[in-house]
Amino acid sequence: MRIKKLLLIFFISTFLFSGTDGTVRGKVLDVKGEALPGAQVYIVELGSGTMTDIDGNYILLNLEVGTYDVTISMIGFATQVIQGVDIMMDQTVWLNFSMQIEAVEGEVIHVFAQKELVEKGSTSKKISMSKEAIEALPIRDVADLYSLQSGVVKVEAGARGGIPNHEERGLEEVHVRGGRTGEIAYMIDGLYIRNPIFGGIGNGTRLNIFAIKEFDWQPGGFNAEYGDAMSAVSNMHTNRGGKEFRYKFKYETSLVGASLGSRYDELRGYNDYSLGFGGKLPLTKKINYWVSGQFTDKENSRVLEFDDNVYIPNDPGNDINRENLVQPWDTEAGFRGFGFDNTWDIFGNLTYKATNKLKFNISYWRVAAHSKFFNSRYMYWDDGQGELFRDTKRYTLEVNHGLTERTFYTFRASQFTQDQFQGVRWQDSDSDDLPDWFEWSYPAGERSNYMSSGNRISDPYNPDVVPYTISEDGKSVYYIKRDGSGPGQWSSGWYEGVLPGNYNWDVAEGFDDVNLNGVYDEGIDYFELDPYSSKYTEHGNGVKDEEEDFNDANANGIWDDAENFNDANANGIWDDAENFNDSNSNGVWD
Repeated sequence: MRIKKLLLIFFISTFLFSGTDGTVRGKVLDVKGEALPGAQVYIVELGSGTMTDIDGNYILLNLEVGTYDVTISMIGFATQVIQGVDIMMDQTVWLNFSMQIEAVEGEVIHVFAQKELVEKGSTSKKISMSKEAIEALPIRDVADLYSLQSGVVKVEAGARGGIPNHEERGLEEVHVRGGRTGEIAYMIDGLYIRNPIFGGIGNGTRLNIFAIKEFDWQPGGFNAEYGDAMSAVSNMHTNRGGKEFRYKFKYETSLVGASLGSRYDELRGYNDYSLGFGGKLPLTKKINYWVSGQFTDKENSRVLEFDDNVYIPNDPGNDINRENLVQPWDTEAGFRGFGFDNTWDIFGNLTYKATNKLKFNISYWRVAAHSKFFNSRYMYWDDGQGELFRDTKRYTLEVNHGLTERTFYTFRASQFTQDQFQGVRWQDSDSDDLPDWFEWSYPAGERSNYMSSGNRISDPYNPDVVPYTISEDGKSVYYIKRDGSGPGQWSSGWYEGVLPGNYNWDVAEGFDDVNLNGVYDEGIDYFELDPYSSKYTEHGNGVKDEEEDFNDANANGIWDDAENFNDANANGIWDDAENFNDSNSNGVWD
């Protein structure tokens, strides 16, 4: 698979702290309204608990986000269990208990929690969605959650007013209350995941649905801990394994519609697989795990319907074609597919609970996305549209330590790496070792593009025609074998006989190209004097003498593209008679 154009490597190491836990607090009284000191309040699943003070007050800090049962017990009183209490990020749940005298030994009273319509002390809007609510929604991607929120506009690619080429970069264009798309703080477990170059999220930052335990969304009014968030804060809390093994599987496809005769579903070729499972690690008592993944395959990333008017090649006088407003390249009617999208991601974590007060968690997240998106400029030549490869890796470590009932600390560290390669797929239709893009870019004498007068090109479909120019006197032919001199001249620097890549001749040895073919030919071309080497230029004889310098950067004894050396005998390798850079000062070449 060959690609040219652009290579970007993104790397981020972050040490950012934002809330990922919640609090439960309240007061315990008897039926007469008097405080009950010494009552026990605890959450069995988390192994967290406390006792009420002399005034009957209690507080449970550092609680992992989720839904739990809260239990209150005291000698002489019936035990109460409030079921389904939602613990949310940066929020305090108030639970006040009225204890009844125990009429029967071992009596337990179960109460179902009800969520308050208005959170006490909240000064801004905040939305939290549980994993059950997320999985029940008709969405294929977590990014669809943003468009369901009020005040949020998700601009579809190609829509009027959208950011040009945003979809081709694999980015989602989301605006909150008129803010820019890069003003949203996207986080997973309190740590940033956004693209460090373009900002925002996209196909390279997709987290599968089964990996999400809770989704928190806060459009404005957030604390100073989110200092660089201008529009909104998005925080996704990941799943962790419980005491019991559980698994989930979901499959979506367009094959059903295709089998019923839908041409649209047939061209989509959509298949999506999601799997998640976890529990307690076998043969251990204190380690839980969770693993989930999602694979999405779209045979065509965009399917559009065209009218039935197509170009008629043998139209007398071209009258019908003019009436239908069609061009020679309008050859297909009905539905057409463009591009493709293949994305998979996997998430996993391990949680080690050393004690009820000390927990360790490590996680790994990997995304691999390969896509080609629709662009109207390539409507009639989809092969010319650029493809996008984006790979994301994220490692995290979290340590949570409770020092006392009211004192704790959390340490989080994350390494986020995103690799991106964007460009046009390499094709060599006539197998002449000159790619199509090269032959489209350079002329073969006076040949021109029959569909556009004035554009002189070679023939990418004929191996007997290659790019060349003729001298002014018409006596010499110069074959073109190199694409410029590299990025310094806004070209690739590619030349015939080498692999695809970034070919920058600025870092290679210079030479006089006698036959103007763009590459060095032994016996014809000769190496230039090195203007940066005083030793080489002091003799000025055009060859490298014994005392003249050769800087062998990787100490392999031969000349590499990245090394600047002056080759005395023009054989392309370092010889004993040629000087070198003695890095360890031992006087010999090692």
